[in-house]
Amino acid sequence: MTLNKKQLLFLVTFLLLTVTASAFEHIGSTVNFMEYEPKVIQKNLHRQKPFFLLFAAQWCHWCHVFNDKTLADEKVYHYLNKNFVNIFIDADINSVAYQKYKAKGVPYTVFLNPDSSLYFKYSGTLYAKPFLEIIQEVNQSVKKGLSVNREEKEAFQYYPPTQFNKNTLANFRRTFVKGVLDNFDLEEYGIGNRAKSILPETFIYLLNTAKDKNRQDSLRWISATLLKAIEKIYDPVEGGFFRYAETRDWQVPHYEKMAGLNAGTALLLYKVDQEKPHPKLKKAAEQTIEYLSNTLYNADVGSFLSFQEADTSYYFLNKNRRANVDPPFVIEKIFTDNLAVTLNYLLEALNYTGNKSLEKKVLSSLDFLAEMILNNERLFHYYSVPDQKWRAKSGLADYAFQAKLFQHAAAKFQSERFRQVAQKILHVAQREYFDVEKQIFIDPELAAEDYEYLMEMNGGFAFGFMEQTKLTGAQTSSSAVPLITYYSGLEELLEVRLWAANDWEFLERYASFLNAADQLYASSTNP
Repeated sequence: MTLNKKQLLFLVTFLLLTVTASAFEHIGSTVNFMEYEPKVIQKNLHRQKPFFLLFAAQWCHWCHVFNDKTLADEKVYHYLNKNFVNIFIDADINSVAYQKYKAKGVPYTVFLNPDSSLYFKYSGTLYAKPFLEIIQEVNQSVKKGLSVNREEKEAFQYYPPTQFNKNTLANFRRTFVKGVLDNFDLEEYGIGNRAKSILPETFIYLLNTAKDKNRQDSLRWISATLLKAIEKIYDPVEGGFFRYAETRDWQVPHYEKMAGLNAGTALLLYKVDQEKPHPKLKKAAEQTIEYLSNTLYNADVGSFLSFQEADTSYYFLNKNRRANVDPPFVIEKIFTDNLAVTLNYLLEALNYTGNKSLEKKVLSSLDFLAEMILNNERLFHYYSVPDQKWRAKSGLADYAFQAKLFQHAAAKFQSERFRQVAQKILHVAQREYFDVEKQIFIDPELAAEDYEYLMEMNGGFAFGFMEQTKLTGAQTSSSAVPLITYYSGLEELLEVRLWAANDWEFLERYASFLNAADQLYASSTNP
C-alpha cells in the first residue's frame, strides 16, 4: 500500500459522504478525456502513462459535483492532462465495461498501470485538494514501479455440474432463503446493517418460495421494510422511490429515481398488500405507478424512459413550492435492458390493478422495442429521444432481459408478434454469444469468472427458452437445461458472499437465476 495515512483519511472521509452516484456529459470538460471503446486502452499502451478511468452516469448528482468542483480545478486538470491517459466511461451506455472493472456505484474511479494492469480503484467523489494528492501519489508510485493492487485474484474456483440435479438446486434455494432471512435487520428493517435499499427481485422471490415459518417471517419483515422505505426514501408528493439510503436507519437518501426499481417496488407493494393489507402500501403502489406513467413515460415516443436525476434540494419542497421551480431532469434516453426489466415487472403488476391506461403504455413500450428488433439486423442498447435514433450495439444483458420479456408478453397477451420477437432475440443471441463447448451464453469482453453476472444472464435466456417451449406444447426445454445446470453449483460462492457482504445488490442476481431454475425444476421430474 503506497497511500499514506493522511491520504487514506481524506479518501475514507469523502467516500463515506459520497459513495455512489452517476454521470455528467464529459464533452467540453477541462480534462482531455477519450471516449471509451473496447480497444481504447490497448491503443494507448505505447504512451507509457497510467490510465485514469472515470465511470459516471447522466442521472448522478455526485458525478456533476465531481466534474464541477474537482475536475474543473486548474491544478487537477493540468496534472491529469500531462501525466495520465484519461478515459470517460458512461456507466449506462458502456455497461459491459462497468461490469468488466467490477465498478460499484458512480462516480467510480479506476487507475491502471501503464501496462493496463490494475493499480487502484474506489467509489465516490473526492474534492479537488485530496483528489490532486491521490493522482500525484498514483503517478509517482507508478514511476517507481509500485502498486496498491496490480491484479485482482479470483479466489473462488468453480467446477460446474455436468448433470441437472434437483437436490443441488434445492440446497441452493435453501441457502439463499436462509441467508436473506438471517441478514434482515430486525430493528431498522431492510437487509444488512449499512446502506438500505429495496430489493424487489429478492423480496418477491422470498414471498414466492419461502415456506411455513420462513414464509410468515418473510411477509412480516418485508412489509415492515416497505413501510420504513415509504417513510424514508419515498416521494409522497409526486410518487416514486429514491435509489437507496446511505445509513442503516434509512437516512441520507440518494435521490435518483430509476424506472426498473420503481416498477419492481410497485409490484412488491401490490403483492404484500394483498396478503398483509395496509393503506400505505396500496397508496404507495398506486402513486408509484402514476409516477412511472406520468413522469417517466414519453408519449411522443410511446415508451417508458429510464431515469430521473437527483436533486438534493427539490424533494424537500412541498407541492406548492415545487410548482415554482424546475423538477429534476428526466434523462432523455431509453436503455433497452432497463426498459425490459421495467416492463417485466409492470406486466405482472397488471394482474393487481385494473389500470387500463397502464396496460396501454406497457403495450406501446413493447411495440416500441419490437419494432426496433424486427426491423434491424442487430439490437441496439439505447434510444436517444432528442436524436430520435437507436444507438450503441446491444450487450448480453439486453438480449437476456428482452428474451425473458417478450416470452412473458407473448404468453400474457397471446401475441404471435411478440413470440416472433422473442424467437429472433434468442436466434441472434445464440449466434453472437453462445459458447458451444460450455453450452452457455458468455460475453467475450468479460472474464469467465464473472459468475454472478453470467448466472443472471443465463437465467434470463433459460426463462425465454422455457416460455418458448410452453407455447409449443412441449414439457421441458432442452435448451434451458444446460444453462441452469452450469450455474446450479454456485451455492458455495453464495455462502462466501453472504458471509462477507457489505452491500446486498448481489442478491438480486441470485434471486433472478433461482426464479428461472425453480421453473425448470417444476417443469419435469427428470428434465
